[in-house]
Amino acid sequence: MNIKHDYSYLSTCNRDKLIEKGFADLDIHSLNFDRFYTEEQKQENYNFAQTVTKEQWSEHCEEISKSIYTKLLPIVELLNSKFTLYQYNSNVSYNSNWDLFFYSNKGWNEKDYFDHMEISFNDRRTVEENKLLLSEVLQILESLDVTGIQCRVQYKARKEDEKIKNKANEIIENLLNKNITYQGFEGKIKVVSEHNGTKEYGFFKKRARSKYYKICNEYLVLNFT
Repeated sequence: MNIKHDYSYLSTCNRDKLIEKGFADLDIHSLNFDRFYTEEQKQENYNFAQTVTKEQWSEHCEEISKSIYTKLLPIVELLNSKFTLYQYNSNVSYNSNWDLFFYSNKGWNEKDYFDHMEISFNDRRTVEENKLLLSEVLQILESLDVTGIQCRVQYKARKEDEKIKNKANEIIENLLNKNITYQGFEGKIKVVSEHNGTKEYGFFKKRARSKYYKICNEYLVLNFT
């Protein structure tokens, strides 16, 4: 089995920088199982497609999809035998402390079988618990002799929202009513309302009197620390 580690989600909204600055942790989103072709196999498929009719190509794709299913089914069955899989094991409820969440494209692909599946991790578990679980799962997957299948390990950032909020408030208090550049604009951060001791802040562009922009805590901790 081909295993690929995918960190592409981390570049979205500067999640990677939040991790670097200690405001988020590297977490696991999911394991995505799909067909895998070498470059040579891709070329062979392309060449074959040029020599057959649309109907023949459709029949060929149907055969491939079924063969993928026959490879994926034993994998999920094995994982189900070792871990608690919500939405695969009908006896597991969502509110229980399940290990993994099963999803497939069965039905969505207008077929009664699946040729793609996603195994997600439980966000109610700690980052460390998910990392340990990932290690166990990968050890099992790496021991399997399965060809033509890829497992893409999708990583994500788990933000520490309270830590971000507290640091942002500290930054705001230091910048309050001072001339700053915020998201490319010159202006000031001011208090726009206060209720029961809780202040709400806004960024006023230079010469603005009433119109303001809501403060983004993540932007503050990434650009003023």
